[in-house]
Amino acid sequence: MSPARSSTPRASIAPLLHESLGERVYRTVRDLILSQVFPPGSKLNVEQICRDLGVSRTPVWDTMRRLESEGLVDTVPRHGVFVLNYGADQIRDLFAVRGALEALAVRQAARNLEPDERAGLEATMKELEGAAGAGEMEQYSRAAIEFHDRVLAAAKNQVLSRLLENVYAQILVLRLRSLYLPERVESSVAEHREIFEAVRAGDAERGERLARAHADHVLQDGLEFTRRSEESR
Repeated sequence: MSPARSSTPRASIAPLLHESLGERVYRTVRDLILSQVFPPGSKLNVEQICRDLGVSRTPVWDTMRRLESEGLVDTVPRHGVFVLNYGADQIRDLFAVRGALEALAVRQAARNLEPDERAGLEATMKELEGAAGAGEMEQYSRAAIEFHDRVLAAAKNQVLSRLLENVYAQILVLRLRSLYLPERVESSVAEHREIFEAVRAGDAERGERLARAHADHVLQDGLEFTRRSEESR
């Protein structure tokens, strides 16, 4: 008698399909939050999201738990799920973590930078400077984000990447990652240039100090941006 045929391949199909659906739901809801469709402090109507996506409650609630673990939403018992909305003290805490992680990213990028990464970082630096000189603030903000993303990639630290990308996501939800204060652009450009020069020179210690100082300045910008936004409401 031939041995019984293994059922492992058949049993693995359902989990894979379930994971694929859950991942799609997660990416969709996360993108809606990061793109400001659901603004900071807004309540997420889970039932409506289920209807809009045409899925059951399970993948949506799994998504909510995942987003809560990332700090993008907060579940309030008997009230519902709300998009992240930090006050000044929490913003300070968030940027303190950003500063520490970015300092580590710059330190490791200075030690691990490869020629193609150096060229890409330099091109982004020139784009950043050109946009600032032309007064193209939206382009400047995009270039500044790309600059930090390139530094993070050059660090070659996957654990650091996951942590810092999570911090960036929270800052983006708060509309603080791509903010700009016109009166701060010139000094911001100079800070990015100094960080670039330190990374290019392989000066990890100096780059780390500059990154921490830059994060502190961005925090002050963020608090001022938040204050102005609240006053304009």
